[in-house]
Amino acid sequence: MVAAKAIAIAKEIDTSRCKGNWEAIPELARRYRKHNPNGTVLEQSILAEVNLNQLVQTHRKDSRKIFANDSPNSITLSTRIDTGLFKPVQQQLAMTRVILARSYFESGEYQKTFDTIEDADYRALETPGYSFALYIQALAIRAMSLDLMERKEESLEAYNQVASLVSQCENITDRSIVDWAEESLYRGTLVALSYQSEDVPKTMGLVRAYQKATSSQPAAWRVYKRLTITIHSLNYLSEKYRAEQYRPPIDFAQTEEGKQINEKDFDDANRMHIHQLFSIEVIQLHTVYEKLVYTIVQFPRSGESSSLVVRFVNKLAEDFALVGGSETEKRGYLEALNRASLKTFNSPCITRHLFHALISLGDYEEAEHALRTYLYLIGLESKALLEERSSTAALASDSFGYSTPVPTANREEEFKLVEHALKADGPERSKEVETVKDQISVIAAAVKMYCQELSKGAEAVYVAELAELVYKHVFDDSQKILGAQVYRILGIALGFLATQTFDQDSRPKYHKRALNALKQSLELDPLCWETYYQIALQLAEMRDIIQAIQMITQSIQYNPQHLPSWHLLALLCTCPIKNSQAQALKTCEMGLLQASELPEDGWVDYDDDIEQQIKLQMTQTLLIERIHGAEAALTSQEGLFQTFGKIVVPELIPDSSNMLHEAISNGNTRYGMVLSGSLGNMSEQGSEQKTTRGRSASSASRTSTIMTKNGRTRSVSSFTGRKLHLAELFNDKSDVGSIRSVPMPGIKHTSRLSLLDPKNLIRKQKKDEDPLTGDTRGTITNNDSISSIHSITPSVLSANTLLQNTTTLTRPTTCARLQHQRSCHLLCDLWLLSAEAFLKTGKIDEALKAVSEAENVDWTTHAGVWCLLGRIYLAQNQSDRATKAFQKGLVTKPNDVNCRVWLAKTFMDRGDIEVAEGLLEAVTKENGWNCPAAWFYLGEVYKNTDRIYKAKDCLFYALELESTTPIQPFDILPKFV
Repeated sequence: MVAAKAIAIAKEIDTSRCKGNWEAIPELARRYRKHNPNGTVLEQSILAEVNLNQLVQTHRKDSRKIFANDSPNSITLSTRIDTGLFKPVQQQLAMTRVILARSYFESGEYQKTFDTIEDADYRALETPGYSFALYIQALAIRAMSLDLMERKEESLEAYNQVASLVSQCENITDRSIVDWAEESLYRGTLVALSYQSEDVPKTMGLVRAYQKATSSQPAAWRVYKRLTITIHSLNYLSEKYRAEQYRPPIDFAQTEEGKQINEKDFDDANRMHIHQLFSIEVIQLHTVYEKLVYTIVQFPRSGESSSLVVRFVNKLAEDFALVGGSETEKRGYLEALNRASLKTFNSPCITRHLFHALISLGDYEEAEHALRTYLYLIGLESKALLEERSSTAALASDSFGYSTPVPTANREEEFKLVEHALKADGPERSKEVETVKDQISVIAAAVKMYCQELSKGAEAVYVAELAELVYKHVFDDSQKILGAQVYRILGIALGFLATQTFDQDSRPKYHKRALNALKQSLELDPLCWETYYQIALQLAEMRDIIQAIQMITQSIQYNPQHLPSWHLLALLCTCPIKNSQAQALKTCEMGLLQASELPEDGWVDYDDDIEQQIKLQMTQTLLIERIHGAEAALTSQEGLFQTFGKIVVPELIPDSSNMLHEAISNGNTRYGMVLSGSLGNMSEQGSEQKTTRGRSASSASRTSTIMTKNGRTRSVSSFTGRKLHLAELFNDKSDVGSIRSVPMPGIKHTSRLSLLDPKNLIRKQKKDEDPLTGDTRGTITNNDSISSIHSITPSVLSANTLLQNTTTLTRPTTCARLQHQRSCHLLCDLWLLSAEAFLKTGKIDEALKAVSEAENVDWTTHAGVWCLLGRIYLAQNQSDRATKAFQKGLVTKPNDVNCRVWLAKTFMDRGDIEVAEGLLEAVTKENGWNCPAAWFYLGEVYKNTDRIYKAKDCLFYALELESTTPIQPFDILPKFV
């Protein structure tokens, strides 16, 4: 209520205005404002009128005589004043009208609001200071009034005008400006997402303008509104990116690289540019999303869940899978998930994403822990079940030769055991509902991990059976594809366990169960090429070669790009029962045509595809040797080494700032995997020629070049689909033309994410560091544009984003160790392939040299090195040294079949029949059950000891196995696709 004193002063003001007493007005206005703080409108109006009268009196100096000669036909007008002198007054008037319009807006009179704004010359307010704040206010009120009057098209034009103005501002920190910018852009963004979502540039402009307008405010400021916009913005950006409609804030054609690149490479470079900027923008939005969510949520009580956090994590996982990432970004993503787990209580959703993140990183040990936790939380794991599993018979051996418990071979019995154990341990542990699809996605990834990486067949079967249990509870016709996946992974797991089982009674049962599960999968999804491949591989393991050929042919028809399918067909054709060596060689050639062409001078990242390509080339080389002779095979082996020389693999513990890769072989210059020093007894010549080789010393400055494989970009760090790490720093004065999208080779990159202002994207390049102090010095060159800005420290990487990695990697992941071991094993196999060829042609010295090279690469885990060395010694009639070599091979791998068979043969030749018999019986009962040589030599032992019936059985079985034995074992093919 207005005070009586203020009312009295208002009357005095009115009297003074009537009497023209303008000198008294300023003091009266001050007193009025003092007693009535809400009287701003009257105060501003009368002060504007005072200024107008003072201006007229000051600048109008007309003489009274100018009217002396006036007549009805000639009327004199007082001298007009320069229009420029009235601009301040007119501006005050416009400001007053904006304030008046706001009063109408706040009271819901939107038509009056719009009319008042239109009458006001609000564009005159576009000057620095508070007038600019009123200008933003006028635009905002006008846009929202049109919106509320259901004039959507006009309102969207007005909202876009606000967005354009905000985008042009370098910094928006003044609260009054931010308030109105946020108010209008909030409605404008939501309206655009509803009414003009197909107009991608304008809608994205509103999305970006909103984030820019609110970026200077604390997280708690208008948190729910900002959260709403951020969620819908992320959904929109992801949707448009998937539809290939995403528009980056800077068009690639405007960048320096885009102007210089040739037309042939433009599309690929533009695609990578779009992916890069999308990655930056979406991760920046997720950073905002995380801060807003954690501002709101409180740690839940036991049994409660935080839907906000779960929703955030689901969206983050979805988008991170879309943009990809290097190991550093993946670790930052893992930290973000760990932060989310601190805001929830035993959330199976977050545990699921943690498991998938750990799998992606290759940290399989931690992934196993996450898997057990997840299964427990959703009620698929229990103490009783673990106890039941640990009490079963140990009838299988892992890759190291250790015996492991296996599930019951009888399907119904095992199924009842699992259900009973789960019921005995109580209800589900979490109230969060995980969909069947989510549960099976975890189980499928776990089965792949156990089969392909950790070689734990029993664990794979245990987990796969849980998938069948889950699927049976929700089975219906709409879930056939999911059911096909369930039975496929069950068949894969059972088949893998069968290869590890040494119990003669259990093995065929596992094989039969595996084949039945795969056939059931095929019934549910008869067009799935993966199932045909898995059935063919299972039939090959069961020695049904003809049926396997039919199945793998069907798989190739559905997917001719799958290299292992061609490899399997080639191996099947090499079996004596088929005896189609020429057809097998032709199959290898056709398969290699499907492989990606390797760059002549560049590098290619090590992965499963390139490994399978080299293995197929090795089979091709063996076939060339059979058909065309050893000399032709040696020429093929040269091509193998050249292919291998193009491979780069990550270091065991990569540098998190630049992810340096290293070459494990480079043409004639190879890099040893481990230090030599154990095969001094090979030969004097070999001992003198051995040199110590270190990895990565000469490759520290190399990075792999970008190449496209099957339509996918491959690079050292793929967070943005390119060589670079994350992205660019931002600078307000950068020029769009100076942007570089691809860094020069050899330059280290660190980065941070910032708001995507189209004027602000620039390339950051790091200057050479001082080798003593580590200081980085750089300058900014400005020739009407800024081409680069240099980082100060490597910690700038991903700064201010949720992907910032705060931990230091102190040990290699399981995946890194396995990948390193496989690359060594592969190179070792190449040398052993050469050594085998030399041995067959009687070139003993050359064979020894090749084995020596293999020893330099991997003598600690590759038993084949010792086995071939022992065979060379046998060729030299040095049985004692051969025996020691075979025994050393068994120290390296206790259950190696070839070492045990050759050792048994050596004992047979020396007359130690009993020792040989013990070795051969162990081999044929365990993992050498499918080795023809083992059964043949065992038959010879029985024959020499007058056990004719046993000898006959062994020799016939050896003959049967020999007819179905390929040129290379089937286990070189991937178990899981």
